[in-house]
Amino acid sequence: MITRSRSELLSRATDALQHAGNAEAEVLVRDVASSLTRFANNTIHQNVSERGTRWRARLIDGRHVAAAETSGDSDDAPGRLMKAAHQALRVAPESDPSPLPHPDGAEDSPVAFAGSTAAATAEQRAAMVETVVRAAEARGLVAFGYVSTDAVATAIANSAGLQRQATTTRCSAVVVLRGEDGSGYAARHAADISGVDVGELSAEAVETCERNQNAVAQPPGDYEVVLSPYAVVELLTHLGWMGFSALAVQEHRSFMRLGERLMHERVVIRDDPRSEALFPFPFDAEGVTSRQVPLIDHGVCAGVVYDTPTAMHDGVASTGHSLPQPNTWGPFASHLEMQAGDTPRAELLAPIRRGLYVNRLWYVRNVHPLRTIITGMTREGTFLIEDGSLGRAVRDLRFTQSIVDALSDVRGVSSERLVELGEDESGVSAPWLHLGSFMFTS
Repeated sequence: MITRSRSELLSRATDALQHAGNAEAEVLVRDVASSLTRFANNTIHQNVSERGTRWRARLIDGRHVAAAETSGDSDDAPGRLMKAAHQALRVAPESDPSPLPHPDGAEDSPVAFAGSTAAATAEQRAAMVETVVRAAEARGLVAFGYVSTDAVATAIANSAGLQRQATTTRCSAVVVLRGEDGSGYAARHAADISGVDVGELSAEAVETCERNQNAVAQPPGDYEVVLSPYAVVELLTHLGWMGFSALAVQEHRSFMRLGERLMHERVVIRDDPRSEALFPFPFDAEGVTSRQVPLIDHGVCAGVVYDTPTAMHDGVASTGHSLPQPNTWGPFASHLEMQAGDTPRAELLAPIRRGLYVNRLWYVRNVHPLRTIITGMTREGTFLIEDGSLGRAVRDLRFTQSIVDALSDVRGVSSERLVELGEDESGVSAPWLHLGSFMFTS
């Protein structure tokens, strides 16, 4: 549980500014409380909780900029932080730092917060694990995974007068069930612990695991596929890292060609920091209000996300997607969602004579960012589709595929969506997709 109030945390951030001297200063403070209940072989084997305060300062003095980080909630933490930042500033090379943002008058909402999650106990998490384990044991399966609850209070203040604060919560339940010769994966995430339906989660994992037994080899090749949201999230997050950043466009390493149609008209992707399903958060790491940004509008490249440096370069306003400054990553689309379609997911398989259903993609890596080519493996649920029906399990396959090319032949989008976490643990909302072509290489 968070032990400092939001106002107290903000007060500590503003106190740290008093140590800035003549430099312009920004202080970001996060109070993090995390609890984790991990299980394996149908037994809880680890239950841990930790709480800590993390500090970050940025100082700007003319053409010099420096940053420092520290941790701890002792009374001398602000002074230690600023001392380290001043030491870094003395040896910082000349650069062209972007200015600190001024207050924009926006409210510190909406925020994904539930008191029930912040106050969750080990016994509550254990009860959720018990539901999973009982479902697994009833079918002769073995359960692995975790249930976590987190609460993060964030405060940011700078010498330009900006002061913002927000507290968020998240509960995650991730399950892998194993049988004699195959496994199944399922996950659920919500701000409110009561929004994580472990009964539904368990049923999904059981169904996938039982179907995914005694998999047969399938030759590599170009297949018509249906991807579950767990797999689609991998495509979306890699698009985010490779091309939805304004810096990537400015450095000519993004696939985005604004105003051009690169994908099927069914593809609508946006970044929405205000979406209730995506752990909404009101501001970025500079304290700038985060705004919804259309990225792909019915297949057309519609926009990218900005932080202060990239916005100044293009003469536009920041969209509030900054990572801590200064950085070499540029802005980041941290609340991605793909618009749902009008086809019930149960009907997506109907038109497919022969193809593959992919539950999850794993160990995905970039091969050619400009062409959005990625490679990886299928995992925990790959099945043959024959004459519109789900068939037997298929051994995991390696794929090498351009994401843009895959999304240029979208034949169906489900009316249902799920929220999964990307590699950076940001929430991503995705539907099931029927794609006309996906290349499996081995």
